[in-house]
Amino acid sequence: MHMKISNEIVFFDLDGTLADTDGDIRLAWKAAMSDMKLVCPRFDELFVAGPTIEAMAKILFADAYTDALGAELRRRFGEHYDGDGFPTTAEYPGVLDAVRRVKASGRRVFIVTNKRWAGASAMSRKFGWDKVFERLYTSDMHMDDPAIGKMDKPRLLAFVLRELGASPADCVMVGDTANDFNAARANGIASVGVSWGYAKPGELGLADAVVASAAELLAALGVGKGTDA
Repeated sequence: MHMKISNEIVFFDLDGTLADTDGDIRLAWKAAMSDMKLVCPRFDELFVAGPTIEAMAKILFADAYTDALGAELRRRFGEHYDGDGFPTTAEYPGVLDAVRRVKASGRRVFIVTNKRWAGASAMSRKFGWDKVFERLYTSDMHMDDPAIGKMDKPRLLAFVLRELGASPADCVMVGDTANDFNAARANGIASVGVSWGYAKPGELGLADAVVASAAELLAALGVGKGTDA
């Protein structure tokens, strides 16, 4: 990684980018599946944190998936996940300090995640991210508005761009999986992939730049000694 990406607005994914959330998410998924008597022998092999609950359910239960099943999984997952206090979730070392430096350099920083609003906002408050990021955007934040509804990552990024009145050329998406990089590309946004997340083999190759540490992330964003805006 030796690529500096021009940006004024930096969007950060949450799961696998800001924090290792996989353990708590898997526990809540398994509890929800148990409630619904759903069996997926290859769950631990196929599951990845990041996609929406519905998108992941279509992979895990391809032959049995219905919109009703997806909605019930979302509801039961929330019952288990939102109230557990995220006991195994941990911030990646140095990443939030890097975000603070990005913000101090004059960039605007936002969380843009497929995570549900209830879980993401509770986690943001627990770790103090709400004091660092300008705003949190989630896939279901306008779920009850029939004009918007639930958004996948490409639609969510498009919504954020419109709301901010931002040009894609002034933005960059920092994430860890193909879900992030493809959504960025669909909206004409540059992307930075972080190697410490949940990417499967080949996914990081979809990003415009790949970083292996918080220091490399700062360099990719043009933040550092002699480069701060």
